[in-house]
Amino acid sequence: MAETLLKVEGLQAWYGESHILHGVGLEIGRGELVTLLGRNGAGKTTTLKSVMGIVERRTGSVTFAGQQTIRQPSNAIARLSSSVHSATSCRSTLSLRSVTSRVTASMTR
Repeated sequence: MAETLLKVEGLQAWYGESHILHGVGLEIGRGELVTLLGRNGAGKTTTLKSVMGIVERRTGSVTFAGQQTIRQPSNAIARLSSSVHSATSCRSTLSLRSVTSRVTASMTR
């Protein structure tokens, strides 16, 4: 596995008195592409909101780029993620114009 970029352990989250997430865990390496799947109401959006610090009442461990973020506000997490993105970004081989022209061409066939 590549260097760990995001590690979530024992993530719990509540909306008011409703306990929504019960011990979510995941680990994502730098450069990996991950999809979170599940039925409606399974907690996909709540998991992402909890990792981003948007859900106020949460416990567990969320480590992003080596920094514990579970107690940080969402704006601090956003700044951290943007600094990691700018430090690791690379140029894409396809421009938006190239993709648009290819989609348009395939639609006219």
